[in-house]
Amino acid sequence: MPGDNPTLQAAEEATGQAPLNAQPSSPQPPQHGPVVSDPTVDTVPPALQNLHAPFQGFVLGLDSADTRTKNSNTIPKTQSSEYPTDSEFENLVKAGLKPEGPVRAETIRPQDVKWPADYREIIKSVETVGEPNNLQVYKVVQGVGKAELFAVSLDLVNERLVGVRFPEQ
Repeated sequence: MPGDNPTLQAAEEATGQAPLNAQPSSPQPPQHGPVVSDPTVDTVPPALQNLHAPFQGFVLGLDSADTRTKNSNTIPKTQSSEYPTDSEFENLVKAGLKPEGPVRAETIRPQDVKWPADYREIIKSVETVGEPNNLQVYKVVQGVGKAELFAVSLDLVNERLVGVRFPEQ
């Protein structure tokens, strides 16, 4: 029965059939499958969990920037160019970390960064979770004036970047 809706009542009387979009009699289950998370890609490695503030461990799947094919097939593992470009890293940050506002990324040579003493231990932890002795640093500016450093290592086995966010010094 169309209920109190005069338009639906008129349609039913004119056609002799109940409307197709009648109210459901009981709650309906979701019409889509559950979102599946891959723990081998989405889980922060143990070496980067339990970091004290202001450090934050993170994981970014390489496929969200369309670098998966490039990294595994065409670039030798010894070149730093296997890391995402600045624009690809921006896309990874936007997709994986959901920052507020626009972001700009810039690659920085790790040896050019003057890490404070308490940062060095964390940098060593980042190097242990990916390709050995192969660290990349990005400076990411969000909005006006807010900049962070991202020290990342490639985990090609799980096709992801793992790393730590640092406030800029």
